[in-house]
Amino acid sequence: MSKNHLFRSFIIIISFFVVFALCLFWFERYERTTRIVFLSVGEGDAILILQGSHQILIDGGRNGKDLLSHIGRYVPFWDRTIETVIATHPDADHIGGFPDLIRTYNVDVFLSTGAESETETFLLLKKRLEENAVRREKVFLGSTLSFPFGGMIEILFPQTPLPKETKESNIGSLVMRFTYGATSMLFTGDLPNEETFLKEINPVDILKVSHHGSRYSTSESFLDQLKPKDAIISVGKNRYGHPSIDVLNRLKKKEII
Repeated sequence: MSKNHLFRSFIIIISFFVVFALCLFWFERYERTTRIVFLSVGEGDAILILQGSHQILIDGGRNGKDLLSHIGRYVPFWDRTIETVIATHPDADHIGGFPDLIRTYNVDVFLSTGAESETETFLLLKKRLEENAVRREKVFLGSTLSFPFGGMIEILFPQTPLPKETKESNIGSLVMRFTYGATSMLFTGDLPNEETFLKEINPVDILKVSHHGSRYSTSESFLDQLKPKDAIISVGKNRYGHPSIDVLNRLKKKEII
């Protein structure tokens, strides 16, 4: 074997190991990178938390097409599993995108308060869950979800699972605290008058404003209790006057937005 041939073989082998090491390095960084994305789904909620190939989706907006188009921007094409899907409550603007999601992706577990609805949207979701044999669990105060490389979601409300026939779905909305390192976020669903239900709650860095900025939420006393540095309002074109000018003024007064 000539020296030139040996040299070329050596270069090929070294190149292979370099590429392999770079791929391992990239994959390690990818798996440990944590992102929180508030998807732009109009008048509704959809929050995607990603840690590499592990995803948790909180709510799914009103429209499956919108939800899937946004999910496709952040979840790689080769990843066809959303590990955990959470419905804060069964209103259409929070669960409407789930039937198409469940038809398109494998979903390991579907979490909710247990409250149900007789709407066409919820009945379709229920059908999709059954057809795809998605495991369903109820979560409430004390329930937690952990991420593979750090980070945790804690359920703060409701205190117990809700009966299926719960009438006022907003009052039963899941409230969750997400903590990663020194950063904390509060996801409030559509819960009104939060201070009434969350009497003892620690400050957070970022607040997902409840009910798209409804005037019945995000009181001054609640903001004083939470002391958030930033706030996010998930809202679109609507007939309800969201976000309320009162809520915006309260946030501005506290220098949160």
